[in-house]
Amino acid sequence: MKIKIVFLIFAFALSFFPLSNAEIKNSILVKVGNEIITSLDLRNEILTNLIVNKIDINQENIDASKNLAIKNLINKKIKRIEITKYQITDYNKNDLQKYLTNISNLFETNSSGLKKLFETNNIDYDTFVYNYETELLWNTLIFRIYSNQTNINIIEVENELEKIKNDKADLDPEEIKKQIINTKKQEKLNLFSRSHFSNLENSTNIEFK
Repeated sequence: MKIKIVFLIFAFALSFFPLSNAEIKNSILVKVGNEIITSLDLRNEILTNLIVNKIDINQENIDASKNLAIKNLINKKIKRIEITKYQITDYNKNDLQKYLTNISNLFETNSSGLKKLFETNNIDYDTFVYNYETELLWNTLIFRIYSNQTNINIIEVENELEKIKNDKADLDPEEIKKQIINTKKQEKLNLFSRSHFSNLENSTNIEFK
């Protein structure tokens, strides 16, 4: 049965989160297929987004973040269900490391300092990593399913190369051509990704508690 998701502001108060996860009464907020999203998941998602984006943790910002956090959590659950279905287990570990390094650099620290930042704010660092791994696994899934459908019109590539190669005279034309092809393939994969996810979103049973 197809369900159109409507995101509502939850009535429960997250009025400033307890200092410790152990102090939170963990309750189920949403069921996504056979998966669940809990109040603890929501707490972690909201605080992670605020911390990573360097937004002050106060009640106004917490309330403003609830709907987007729930939407993001639902999206991740939908992707994880599909990832599990296709038994996808590998992804580019370098992409994960680059992401973590970039986040660490935002706070002028290293991986140990980033973990400490999460610990200080009582946020689950492993969940933060797990959530980004979900995106990387999803990328692997989309590539495996659709990579044979990313054929590129070489004439279009050659025409585009002619338009820009004079502005990039210091670069090897073959290298420019390669970049154009890779960009066009990635654009197609992005379209497939959005379409695939949209179909899943419309066919997944999502129940707000």
